[in-house]
Amino acid sequence: MTIGELIIEYGKQDTPYMGNLVNHLPMGQLALYRLSGDLDLVKDYSDYFKQKFQINQIKENQNKSNSLESCLGKRELYESCLMLVRERVRQEGIDKLVREVLNQYPLGMSSGLFHVLIRLAYAVEGAELEEKLEEEVARALAYYVTAYREADVLNRRIPISQIFSDMNQLINHKKIRKLLEAQPSTGSQMKALYESKTFMEMGFVMEGSEEEKIKGLISLLLPVFDQSSSIVVLHCITGLHALVNLKKYFDDFENAFDIYTTCCLAHLLTVEDLTYHEPDKESISLNWKEIIVLCLSSRDVHTIKFTYSCHELDQRYCVEGLKRSAHKKVTGK
Repeated sequence: MTIGELIIEYGKQDTPYMGNLVNHLPMGQLALYRLSGDLDLVKDYSDYFKQKFQINQIKENQNKSNSLESCLGKRELYESCLMLVRERVRQEGIDKLVREVLNQYPLGMSSGLFHVLIRLAYAVEGAELEEKLEEEVARALAYYVTAYREADVLNRRIPISQIFSDMNQLINHKKIRKLLEAQPSTGSQMKALYESKTFMEMGFVMEGSEEEKIKGLISLLLPVFDQSSSIVVLHCITGLHALVNLKKYFDDFENAFDIYTTCCLAHLLTVEDLTYHEPDKESISLNWKEIIVLCLSSRDVHTIKFTYSCHELDQRYCVEGLKRSAHKKVTGK
C-alpha cells in the first residue's frame, strides 16, 4: 500500500468534520509520512485515530450541485459539492480548479480556523507525490467551498519593526475589547471585527519583501505560541505553511498574504491574555532530527502537523525560534 492508497482508503467514507470539530486525519497522515517515511507507522496511527474519534460519514444519495457558487458556505452541501468537484477535476485537472477556487474565494482562506487552506495545501502536496491523491484535492476543494466564511483585508501598511507595538495597541483598545466581550462565539467575534471601523482602521499589514513579511509574521506568532500554547496561534503558524505551499496558485500572492495577515490578526484578537514582544534571539542547542524523533511517538495530530510545519518553514526561511516552538509542543516544556 502506498501513502496515496492509504489516505484515500481510510478517508473514502469520511467528511471533513467530527461533530463541531475538524477531521484532521488526512493531514496528519501525510505530515507523519513526510516526517518518517514509514508507512507502517502511518497505518498504525490511522487505526488509532479511527478508533479514538468519531468522524462524520458521507451522506448517500445526494444530488450533484450545479455550481461552486451555489454551495458557498453551505456545509450541508459538502457531498453534492464533492460530486461536482470530482467531475470538474476529471475534465479540467486539479491545477485549474485549485487556481479558480483560491482566486475567486481568497477571503475564505481562514474558514474553520484556517483548516480549509491547510487541508488543501496537504492535498496538493500529496497529489504532487502521487496522482492518486487528486481525489484528496477534490475533497479539500469541496470542504473549502462549503465551509466558506468571508473575511476582509486590511490596507494600513506598517514597517515590520512596528508590528509588536501596534498589535499591543489593538489588543488593549477599549472599543475592540468591548466589541469582543459582547459576542457569544468566536465566529461572531470575527464577523464583528470585520464590520468594525476601529479594527479596519487600526489593523495592519506589513511593508517589505515577501520573505521579510513572512518572517515578520512568524516572529509575531512564535513568542505568543511559546507563552500560551494557544491552539489558535498554532493554526496561524500551520496556516502560514499552507499559504506558502499554495503560492503558485494565487494570481496576486501579495494580496493573498495581506488577507492572511488580516485573518491572523482577527483570530489573535479572539484569544485573551496574549502579550506581543520580540522573539528571543538566543540560539538553542536542538536539531531537527532529535525533535522529529520525539514527535513520531506522539498521538496528538496537532503535535505532528505543527512539527512538520515548523520544520518546513525553517528549511525555507531559517527562523531560529521555529525549532524552539516545535520542541515546546513536542515535550510540553
